[in-house]
Amino acid sequence: MRSWAEGALALVVLVGLGAALLLFSGETLGEGSTATTAPITVDPDAAVRGEIIANRTGCLACHTINGTPGSGPTWRGLAGSSRPLQSGEVVTADDVYLTNSIVAPGSEVVAGFDNLMPPNYGETLTEQEVGDLVEYIKSLAS
Repeated sequence: MRSWAEGALALVVLVGLGAALLLFSGETLGEGSTATTAPITVDPDAAVRGEIIANRTGCLACHTINGTPGSGPTWRGLAGSSRPLQSGEVVTADDVYLTNSIVAPGSEVVAGFDNLMPPNYGETLTEQEVGDLVEYIKSLAS
């Protein structure tokens, strides 16, 4: 009887801990996509302009759009994803991060990559052009 009682107690404790974890974290357990952590909305007209800018300025010489890394991180699936940085931080690639990565690329360098991006895009591109590039990157989220 003692081993049955211990087994039942262990089961109750395990179920209780699982329920507490579920309630405390607010997250479901088990399967679920972790590819993106933020919802993505895209301005399609700006994304088209951003693609033109990316081609014109040479962005796609270093950043791919098909998921394979180049000398810079791929843009496929970038927007909304978690990005580990060289500093050890992990950030979400939201609009602020994407904009900052264009205008001040050395401030948050992705782990596994060197800081090779030209630092002057914040001076050579208008605010509108940077925004259009961000929209293009967001359009490649899925």
